[in-house]
Amino acid sequence: MTIIKQVEASVADIVFFTSAFTAHNNIYINECNKPSRSYSHKACSEAFDLARGYAKMAILTCEDLGLDPSKVCREQYDFLHSYKAAA
Repeated sequence: MTIIKQVEASVADIVFFTSAFTAHNNIYINECNKPSRSYSHKACSEAFDLARGYAKMAILTCEDLGLDPSKVCREQYDFLHSYKAAA
């Protein structure tokens, strides 16, 4: 595999991980903002765990490429630092 193909594959991975993070983070936020009678702790926890996992994968992929995750994957980077105790 050429270096260009490796970079393309890694960029595609970053796009996938950041998109999946955004989808699950939105579910997490929406679930947290529901009234208590319709709030689901299970759905909230699952969405958080998935968002955290995709954030970590995006950051690791950036680091593997020698990129600064705080610039390339800013939302994911901020998420992990905001929820450091839980993540």
